[in-house]
Amino acid sequence: MSARHAFAAALALCLVASSVASSAHADVGAPPSVFIVGDSHVQMLGPTLGRRLEAAGVEVAGYEARPGWSTARYQRSGDLQDVLERAGRPEIVVVSLGGNDFVGSAETYYAQLAWVVDRARAAGAQQIVWLGPATSDEAAGARAAEVALRHEHNAELQAELLPALGVTWIDSRPMTEADHRRDGVHFTRAGYVRWAQGALPTVTELVAHHGATVGGDEEEELPAMA
Repeated sequence: MSARHAFAAALALCLVASSVASSAHADVGAPPSVFIVGDSHVQMLGPTLGRRLEAAGVEVAGYEARPGWSTARYQRSGDLQDVLERAGRPEIVVVSLGGNDFVGSAETYYAQLAWVVDRARAAGAQQIVWLGPATSDEAAGARAAEVALRHEHNAELQAELLPALGVTWIDSRPMTEADHRRDGVHFTRAGYVRWAQGALPTVTELVAHHGATVGGDEEEELPAMA
């Protein structure tokens, strides 16, 4: 190879390296995107919260609603990481699960919650917000009253277990005391708007402080339940 060709090859390598470094540096300061995932509530809560986030200047990567699904069913399905990676590896994931959870023991529930957190982080999530179970209208009938008791129990467990996993947990109960549908479990449009408005400040604050509060994409080992 002539000296001229050698110099040209070296220059080309330098330009490629510089381009890669510049791209990596740009990604560090890029604003995070948000993805919302959960059960039937996300059919309405996902787009309702998403529109408000977009109005606040937040990039929304989408939402995944699976009616009737529990935390355990997401674990059995095993595709959460794939869902998030297809959505572009969002940095902030909002989870709305717990209403369909039938908890056998705190230890088992911790493992189910930890699986969701682990898979979200493996897909690039650096912050996870978990919306706890909503308030159900006991006056709507026997089923709604039964669901209300389960939601209360699961909310208390989540409040205890999720912060230990580094998750921002939001108590949805004060935001969901009114505007139920006839089943006493789901909500009217006004009810989902109120729920979304209640969750919005927490999510937008995480977005605003994203660069100062998170590290890299490295996976970390989740703590065992004490």
